[in-house]
Amino acid sequence: MPSVSLTSAFDKPPADAVAYFKSKGYAVSDEWHDMLTSAHSKAFTVARAQNMDVLSAIRGELDAALTQGLTAKQFNERLTPQLQKLGWWGKAKNAMGDDIQLGSPYRLNTIYRTNMQTAYMAGRYRRMLSRAKTHPYWQYVAIDDGQTRPEHKLLNGRVFRFDDPIWQTIYPPNGWGCRCRVRALTEAQVKARGITTEDGSNYVQPFDAEIISRETGDIKTVPHARVKLPPDEVMTPDVGWAYSPGQSAFGTDTAIAQKLGKVPDPQLRAETIQALNNSPAREAAFELWTKESLARVERYQLAKQANNAAGLKANGPRPQHKTVVSFLADDINQQLIDKGIEAGRVITLSERALAHAHSTRHKVKGQALELNEYTQLSTWLNNPQTKVYWDTTNNNLMYVYPSQLSGGEQVIKVIVDFAKVGSVLDPLINVFKVTQTDINAGIAAGYLKGWR
Repeated sequence: MPSVSLTSAFDKPPADAVAYFKSKGYAVSDEWHDMLTSAHSKAFTVARAQNMDVLSAIRGELDAALTQGLTAKQFNERLTPQLQKLGWWGKAKNAMGDDIQLGSPYRLNTIYRTNMQTAYMAGRYRRMLSRAKTHPYWQYVAIDDGQTRPEHKLLNGRVFRFDDPIWQTIYPPNGWGCRCRVRALTEAQVKARGITTEDGSNYVQPFDAEIISRETGDIKTVPHARVKLPPDEVMTPDVGWAYSPGQSAFGTDTAIAQKLGKVPDPQLRAETIQALNNSPAREAAFELWTKESLARVERYQLAKQANNAAGLKANGPRPQHKTVVSFLADDINQQLIDKGIEAGRVITLSERALAHAHSTRHKVKGQALELNEYTQLSTWLNNPQTKVYWDTTNNNLMYVYPSQLSGGEQVIKVIVDFAKVGSVLDPLINVFKVTQTDINAGIAAGYLKGWR
């Protein structure tokens, strides 16, 4: 099999990889192992880059590389003079008086390849997850050439279900320069090819790995994992790579929801979902995401009014930039199952859907929510006052909550669509204000069926 060029994979930049990278915050560290595993998927860091200007410069050019499809050579040419101007180049002394490497052509190439591959695979994880209902089996694919690590070859061709916990450890990349990938298969493809699927839930063996700090000489202990493969082989990712960047960035809630669906005790399942939905930390995270995304949407609308092409390009709503609003309540999920609908148990909101809800047209009609209303959506979906209906005309779920800012006549209508075949992510497709009279008319006409 020929080697895969990462650059060619980015000839057309994948929106979900861009969304993954842009969703990262900032973090500073002395060494690469100070920001290990899933923390890397949530915060952007470069070892020994303790100056925010340096981090901003590197992140800005990586962002451009993803968005514009820059090659490693173009990335280096653009970034090198910026880092030299900031003094982050060549050799420097650490606290022990030893030489350490800051910026260099080799270092920039490593930064480029690592971040590009991680963002690409995180984006691919999201795409594969979105069609897991029709393609539930995932096959590990290692590039079979002289550069491939023997341990990575051990996983080549092995197939596990998408919700198998082994993917939390082995979803690539699994080390520096790893070129492995994953393909999604239907049940029919698995049968036609005579593929044996495996249950990897007991393959992963967590352990503590020791790392010697180049800065201080200290020995650090960090959590790691190996994979024990039958009959008697072991695959161990590089230290710091035993995690799934895509799941850490987005899919954790989905993984939790999948596990909750397997809990046999309905009362325990319902109570757990309720506790998760009412978590203050989750509500705070949703509020922060909404504020930041809405600010971007409003900048985009101002640029549109001013006919500002640069502003439109910089602030356009990102369809793959999503957040989890709520876990689907157990009683609602059961009613969907009774209708033959296999919901994903996770309700998501994309920046594009938020832009549609907050459009100028909705603002003019008085249907757009206020900022403090958008930020409470996560709370409202699980409020006892919220009514839940099934719209028989459009075949979607409708949550209706009294608006606190309208004197009681207006209500907030949240629509969740389950019509997309093959997705385990259920989108919140619209949210706006209507009158209670409109809702009552739908009930009277018989197309709104009360579920709660």
